[in-house]
Amino acid sequence: MNQNNSFQVKYNDYKLTLEQLQSKVIELTHEKDEHEIVLSTLNDTDSERKCYRMVGGALVESDVKTTIPVLTSKKENLTKTIDNMKKTLITTAEEFEKWKKDNKIQVVRS
Repeated sequence: MNQNNSFQVKYNDYKLTLEQLQSKVIELTHEKDEHEIVLSTLNDTDSERKCYRMVGGALVESDVKTTIPVLTSKKENLTKTIDNMKKTLITTAEEFEKWKKDNKIQVVRS
């Protein structure tokens, strides 16, 4: 493989990684937002009231007082994961820019 091909492969790898990270951050942010909406609804609901939630593709019956801590924990975990992925995204983007500068890579648009 000549040097130009190896640069192209490396460039494409960086671009793909950045796109995948960005896509996953957006997906998880939507999921976290959904958890927040459900939690805000449940917080105004009688704690003994029945509710249902999806667990591994199955609908499970529970009550509000049992469900709120589970959803809160999941939302917090999503927030931590999103924050970590954003840091990785920034680090990878910085590495990519440094790599482009170090190798004098210029993007040519046709």
